[in-house]
Amino acid sequence: MARERYAAARWLMRVNLWCGLASGLALLAMMVMGALDVLGTNLDMIGLPAKPIPAAFEFIATMMVVNVFLALSLAQSRRQHIRVEVLVNLLPAGWRTAADALAYGFSMALFVLIALFGWKSGMHATNVGEYAPGLINFPVWPARLVLAFGASLMAVQCAFDLIGLFVRPMTTSEVEFDPELHERGPEDGGEQS
Repeated sequence: MARERYAAARWLMRVNLWCGLASGLALLAMMVMGALDVLGTNLDMIGLPAKPIPAAFEFIATMMVVNVFLALSLAQSRRQHIRVEVLVNLLPAGWRTAADALAYGFSMALFVLIALFGWKSGMHATNVGEYAPGLINFPVWPARLVLAFGASLMAVQCAFDLIGLFVRPMTTSEVEFDPELHERGPEDGGEQS
């Protein structure tokens, strides 16, 4: 059983890392597009005709969704989300675990709802070929599907974190940050070669 849990945690961490990379690339694309659009819009300052990039706003809005929702589960797996622990740190250890369980449970429920409505909206947008009208008709449905996928991944990560409160080999942060786990066998908490 430990081997399956460890394999699932490794798989989730890999997906989180790939999604984090995609999120970073989306941020880079947003920066490049924004800079090029600003430069193109202000070319008249140097005597050239101003040419803003068509659909730059829609592209940046789509990349914002990719950037935010694909990075959520990676940040959660690394415990890098904002947490206000002023009162929680004053609680005894058992109550802290209960508070964490409650937080993970509520987060999981919220992201399950976001994912359900996101998948429904994404499938509808895909079926009708939804786009943002403009000089270039920019498709909206990819952003809706990414939102649904990112929310689903975050719900799975919250479930892993919730289970990880009670079953130690289930946490994904240990998989990523403990290099010895990759050298030991599953019985010892590591992977088998």
